[in-house]
Amino acid sequence: MKINHIVKGELWRSIAVYFLFLFLIITLDHKGYILIDGLTTIILAFVFTMIIFSLLVWYRRKEQLLNPSIFSIINNIFESESYKEKTTEPHKNEKISIFYSIQKNILLLIVTMLLYIVYLYASLTYHIDQIFWTLFLLVMGIALSKIIYGEREADQKDPMRLLVFYVIACAFIFVRYLVLGYPILPILKGSIILGILLIFLVLGIKWSQSKQKSDN
Repeated sequence: MKINHIVKGELWRSIAVYFLFLFLIITLDHKGYILIDGLTTIILAFVFTMIIFSLLVWYRRKEQLLNPSIFSIINNIFESESYKEKTTEPHKNEKISIFYSIQKNILLLIVTMLLYIVYLYASLTYHIDQIFWTLFLLVMGIALSKIIYGEREADQKDPMRLLVFYVIACAFIFVRYLVLGYPILPILKGSIILGILLIFLVLGIKWSQSKQKSDN
């Protein structure tokens, strides 16, 4: 009954989320940042909505959150988990949440964001060479690996962190393309396809890990 209630609530939320994504994609198309037809716009909005729907249903089921308020969900993510982890010192082989890993490396995240802003400003003002973007990608990859995966072996084996890494990296790349006026549609299509493949990969790894635990 609780699961049905959660799914029903997220289906209602998805209606608003769908039209929000539809509005954002149409706006980007009118501004000239992307060039897509009407059918692709509808499909993209639906894909993004399904991703949000799946993540929210999964998280609310996992945490047994019956309150559909998005503020309640965000509060549970950033406060409840961090409180549990602050009051209980994790063992060496015990996993900690991704959000706790990010909080532990918040300074590194801020420095990475500042470097990114400096790079975008320099690219707009001085049209700097492409090699600097390659160097920044390298630095960003190392920094995000440190922020998301940390140094604990148990955390590094968590496949969900790969999806978080991918989403954040895509956000950096998309913002660069939008700010510098590059055509975003080809890389957007490629990232969506790769993202869907990664989701299936992560689900397969999670299933394999749970099967191994049940066998043991």
